[in-house]
Amino acid sequence: MTPLWPQSLWAEQREARGFNDTDVIQRPDVLIVGAGYTGLWTAIHVKRAQPDIDVLIVDAVSPGFGASGRNGGWCSGLFPVDLDVLERLHGRDAAIAMQRAAISAVDEVGSFVSRHSIDCDWTKSGTLTVATNSVQRSRLHESINAQRGYGLDEMDVRWIDSEELLPRVSVSGALGAMFSPHCAVLHPMKLVNGLVRHATSIGVRIATGYDVVAIDENGVVAQSNGSSMRIDADWVVRATEGYTPRLRGEHRTVIPLYSYMVATEPLPDAVWNEIGWAERETLAEGRLMVTYAQRSADGRIVFGGRGAGYRFASRVVPRDDTDQRVRQRIESTLKALFPAAAEAAVTHHWGGPLAVPRDWHPSVTIDASARRIAAGGYVGDGVALSHLAGRTVAAAILGLDSPDLRLPLTRHVSKHWEPEPIRWLGVNAGLRLPTLIDSIETRSRRPARRLTSLMNRVIG
Repeated sequence: MTPLWPQSLWAEQREARGFNDTDVIQRPDVLIVGAGYTGLWTAIHVKRAQPDIDVLIVDAVSPGFGASGRNGGWCSGLFPVDLDVLERLHGRDAAIAMQRAAISAVDEVGSFVSRHSIDCDWTKSGTLTVATNSVQRSRLHESINAQRGYGLDEMDVRWIDSEELLPRVSVSGALGAMFSPHCAVLHPMKLVNGLVRHATSIGVRIATGYDVVAIDENGVVAQSNGSSMRIDADWVVRATEGYTPRLRGEHRTVIPLYSYMVATEPLPDAVWNEIGWAERETLAEGRLMVTYAQRSADGRIVFGGRGAGYRFASRVVPRDDTDQRVRQRIESTLKALFPAAAEAAVTHHWGGPLAVPRDWHPSVTIDASARRIAAGGYVGDGVALSHLAGRTVAAAILGLDSPDLRLPLTRHVSKHWEPEPIRWLGVNAGLRLPTLIDSIETRSRRPARRLTSLMNRVIG
């Protein structure tokens, strides 16, 4: 694992801290592998509930090196599994409870940020999914109606027509948008910094430079300074997200799918006067190929998207943290949606792996007898869900009777991905379908239902 960072806008705010003086040989009560959001929230929840417990986080590089420090800055109430699928798997009441818990997590993160004065550019103005053609508009209306069927009302999600949308943000060709208030925008690395400061202030130990290669019945095996070493612990929590396949025996648990971002230079007032976006809502286009954007606190458009291929054998290496082909597509989409920013210089480009379970279902897997827990698989929706997952893990470790432990998050185990080369062939075939479907629907103005059904079977 290299300490180098891609040219991330967020990484410029990473606080340089030394964690090398931590004694990892001192057996902790709780050992957390991964110093991202899940690991940090877990440690904070455990220590706040039981201050005398010894909690150690180990990380190969530094806090927030992975998705927690590179994401799009959405703290959203999104759950990456549709409500009808959740109902089929867990029952209607559990599906609704899971959605409500995901929504509540947004405000819980916001309350924590406010209570502990974490300056992370937090603004909760909701999220807009913009339709730029009639097929997208129909699909978004279907989504709203589906959510209505599970008790979500106008206060949770609604349609905004083009006349109401325009004063908020000017998006080229927009026919309207689906709006939900359950989303905040933030600076991911500033949130990491704040969580690290709080965690260490309450006694959480953090050690960096320990690349864990295996978790076993005694603790973990790690590489440090070229040598192999053991770190024993009572409880072990795996919070490694997209880097999970690097662990022994975990190469089929999740796959790492890369998502990429660009950031423009700060835009002048004249450009922002054309675009609007004064409330800094998070924004996506209603195409099937995922896009996500925000207006940063310093006046940039920060725009992300997926579309990169899956790397054979779940490879995770630094050279994949940027992708010029995907960068060009993202820049093209950004300029098409925001013509006023067409001449703006793109100053940053970065990316990183997301953890994707076989059925896209996040989970907290608890083996109470072995005292081993794994949490994650957020498919990119982990900023708020990691808070919920961390609280759930803490409840399991401390033996609390928490309703979190009865949510679908803890009642589900995803099956493993197929072995190679079937995995590589199937995933990459499936990843091409969203772009193909978007292209067909844009040209024909009709939904490509058969291809969409095929896509859902292949990668859903």
